[in-house]
Amino acid sequence: MTTVALYARVSSKKQEQINTIKSQITELKNKIAADKHELLDKYEFEDNGFSGWILERESLDALRDKVAEGEIDKIYIHSPDRLSRNFVHQMILLDEFEKARVEVIFLNHKVENDPESKLSLRLKGLWSEYETTRIMERSRRGKLERARDGCVSVITVAPYGYNRIEHVDRDQIKIEINEEEAKIARQIFIWIGQERVSIREVIRRLIDRSVRTRTGKKVWCPIVIWNMLKNPAYKGLFAFGKSKRVEKRGKITICRTEEENWIYIPIPKIIDEGLFNKVQKQLGENKERARIQREGKKKYLLQSLVVCQNCKYAYSGAQCGGEGEKISYYRCSSTIRITDGEEKCNNKSVRTDMLEMAVWEQVKDVLKNPEMIKKEYQRRILENKSDESLDKKLARRENQIKEGIEKLMEDYYSQGEKRYISEEEFKQAKKILNERLKGIEEEKKKVVDQKAVETGINRIISSLKNFYSSIRSNLEQLDWGTKRGIVKALIERIRIDHDQVEVGFQIEEPAEDGKIFNLHHCTNYHNNYTHINFGVRDLERS
Repeated sequence: MTTVALYARVSSKKQEQINTIKSQITELKNKIAADKHELLDKYEFEDNGFSGWILERESLDALRDKVAEGEIDKIYIHSPDRLSRNFVHQMILLDEFEKARVEVIFLNHKVENDPESKLSLRLKGLWSEYETTRIMERSRRGKLERARDGCVSVITVAPYGYNRIEHVDRDQIKIEINEEEAKIARQIFIWIGQERVSIREVIRRLIDRSVRTRTGKKVWCPIVIWNMLKNPAYKGLFAFGKSKRVEKRGKITICRTEEENWIYIPIPKIIDEGLFNKVQKQLGENKERARIQREGKKKYLLQSLVVCQNCKYAYSGAQCGGEGEKISYYRCSSTIRITDGEEKCNNKSVRTDMLEMAVWEQVKDVLKNPEMIKKEYQRRILENKSDESLDKKLARRENQIKEGIEKLMEDYYSQGEKRYISEEEFKQAKKILNERLKGIEEEKKKVVDQKAVETGINRIISSLKNFYSSIRSNLEQLDWGTKRGIVKALIERIRIDHDQVEVGFQIEEPAEDGKIFNLHHCTNYHNNYTHINFGVRDLERS
């Protein structure tokens, strides 16, 4: 009996809502029935809301596992772009299925086990990716032009206090004031601009009045209020282009653009410009007041370095006690935030003096014996020897693309006058593959040479030894500022997990002047985590 499976995918919840994935599955089941196969429920694999550019998908991974286990003979998929929109990912998956002797059947593309059919599939994948990229770029430039013309259709999500009025003609789309939300937004600006309260006080007042967020939450997040108060849309100017997508280290990230590059689109205003400017001034004053208050309070040596391993929130300093001597603690921030009925973190508070003393002892050990860092580094090198290194992965990808180019050229030129793709399509496919090859070469240049890493480690050890020699006689008498500088330079993170404290030391290559304590020259070759078990029960808040 032939075991068959189907795979379907849609990239957005909107597509899911309009039954796009159901129509795919219906067509696939009809085809399976027509081929006289039986489909078991456990072999229906659906990915809802997953982009075709991403390889890590829950149901796709499950399908690949079943293929690897030899459970499946045939896979039915609507079209190649449902499998993946990325050409290289598509080839990886198809090669994986072919090696497992699994037949892949696309409803709109017949795949035969011959060079011509495989070339056609490769070209279709390349062309689909090229068309998608071209459409996305055309859409981006089109939005940019419409924004410059003041068209509100580029505002895909209306700010709080506004509604986006849809229309089939995008020129007829409108942004109108939502009076109920606008009343709340206006009141928030008045509280800050005229009554000069803090954002925390604004949140308390909203809770007291049972005002919920647009999504129905009882508690407003401070950053949401901050962004609202900084948004020029409320004075009638919506800022378009405040962020952009950039590629860093092979990943797409969102970065904020310079304010001078924003494009302002007129929309109905909720407050006047005078109140908006008062709010901006008050936010600046609040920020300065908070800074002064911090400076006047007790100083915490490990401030901004301690995190909760349980809920991932930061630990912050706090004091308790009466009018007499106060006792300081580091405690998880989630236990003091205004909650929305959530269960508070149960991680333990730790006495400040005890934690700081224990961590400082670890720092002194590193300064006295920096060779321990090198030993840890060498241990991890041996531990990870079995793992495939980045340069090997890049080399494998490079070989796959080169083989793809060779196969493309061989198949194209061997067809003679019987070619079923045009010269333009062939050139475009070759161009895309060459661009991918160039990208691999750029990534290879960024791979850190092992000898350079060893040299950097030795420089770090030498710099630590020199620094320790200069302060050894006064190590026990260092002032708070010097200690803080050393701690910030050597420690990346301190994690508290109930009865265990874990200190992670960061390794920095010294600057050209030989100074190790210069954070601008941090290369982070690896994180050397030292486990400290000093009985948190004895340090916790009683």
